[in-house]
Amino acid sequence: MKRILLYILVIFIIIIAIVLVHISDKNTQRNEISKFNVQFEQYVGKDIIYGTDVLTIINKAIDNNEKNKIARDENNYYVEDDSLSVKVYIILLSKNDKGDIEEKTFPMEQLEKAGLDGFVTNFNLTPFELSNIEYNSQKRVSKITVKQLEL
Repeated sequence: MKRILLYILVIFIIIIAIVLVHISDKNTQRNEISKFNVQFEQYVGKDIIYGTDVLTIINKAIDNNEKNKIARDENNYYVEDDSLSVKVYIILLSKNDKGDIEEKTFPMEQLEKAGLDGFVTNFNLTPFELSNIEYNSQKRVSKITVKQLEL
């Protein structure tokens, strides 16, 4: 009888240990996601961010995608996934032939191709806003949209 009670107690302790390890892993994962998101969320709610901040956001997204080996398609754009990829879209203002202001959206890869140094040279003091931030199913930042506020 004591032996059976001892086996039950050992099994119970093993189950408790497994549950505690699982909870600890979930908390660690949640903390890592939160820490990751903060580097992008720090720009949310700011009235104005500048071109240098936009470049920082783009570089962080590119570094993340490279570190996590996110695949690129035939146009050299990162392929979105529902776990680790981050995409940044920039809405730039321009005037058309009639003098009306138009918005044009560019993915970060297109600016990367054109040269990010040129972006900083042309837009370093231009006001932008982080207009949208989207999260994947794991509640991790996956898409960011930055909009130019004035010409």
